Amino acid sequence: MKRLLIGLVCLVLAAGMVTAGGSKEVAEDGTGAVLKVGLLPLSVGVPVQYAADQGWFEEEGLNVQLEYFATGAPVNEAIAAKEIDVAASGFASVYSLANAGCIWLADINTTGGMGVYARPDSPIVAAGNTVPELPAVLGSADTVMGKQILEPLGTAAQYMVESYVDVFGLAPWDVQQVNMEWAPAFQAYQTGEGDLCAMNPPYSYQIEDLGYIEVASFEDVTGVDMMDGLFARGEVVEARPQDITKLVKCIVRAMDDLQDEELRKEYTTKFYDENGVAFSESDLMHEIEDRAYVGRDYMSQDGYKLGEAWVAITDFLVRAEKITSDNAPNVAASINTEIISNATGMDIN
Repeated sequence: MKRLLIGLVCLVLAAGMVTAGGSKEVAEDGTGAVLKVGLLPLSVGVPVQYAADQGWFEEEGLNVQLEYFATGAPVNEAIAAKEIDVAASGFASVYSLANAGCIWLADINTTGGMGVYARPDSPIVAAGNTVPELPAVLGSADTVMGKQILEPLGTAAQYMVESYVDVFGLAPWDVQQVNMEWAPAFQAYQTGEGDLCAMNPPYSYQIEDLGYIEVASFEDVTGVDMMDGLFARGEVVEARPQDITKLVKCIVRAMDDLQDEELRKEYTTKFYDENGVAFSESDLMHEIEDRAYVGRDYMSQDGYKLGEAWVAITDFLVRAEKITSDNAPNVAASINTEIISNATGMDIN
């Protein structure tokens, strides 16, 4: 009996310690439950981690757990497997919007600075501009045909590369797309692998500094001003709208703070250092110039529309047979302005 009583007392004390350690009572509507948020160690992840570091999630009564991913593809896998509830990600998000019953909640940053690069002595560079309506794009059908291109598949890089070859009337299968994450592709290209490489900041800035030539920018060949942003599983939004609204409110608050250039430089440097991302001060200044955070001032501009680029991107992916025509309408349907409007007190289109 004494052993039993001692055991019961230990269990009670242990429960008390867990409560004191910060666990929260979960209400019937899910309030207080852990909200698992996936993010990338890129510009899109900065405001999320910043909000966490400021203690704003706790201020709002949220129990947020952050999980890092290298690229958007594993983020989608985690969303589909219900291992995370919300994600701050980039181009790959479109596949979750099309297939996984997700909701696009907020744009986080513009995505300038991405390009396709060639060696200075490449015949693609020598071909010059052959498409008058796109004067900054270099190459021709003959020089691009059959070339090997290093890129992380399933990301905006693939969309950019396939748009680039489409400019010359070529199909995706007319080139060899080799799947490599950003850093390995950056290193491999310098050792002589591949004919072209697709690069994202900071690697796009670094490869230009090494003398490689940009033959196309993302914006030139796609005609789209894409945004990285925040999305969530639809069932989580439906079950916990108040928590999701509070989460978005905190991230918008972070984006507003990060409009201060000195603060952004200081915090982003810390963020990249902690995540092992090699980023010089020059790289960072390029990124700040290329990638704006979509705070309240940005959202209040005339013509701003949440998730506007996704429709054009989806049309392309249907043509490229990456998304089925049956699933395509899910993307437009996933763009929900209710949460961001409630979080900001603004009327968002």
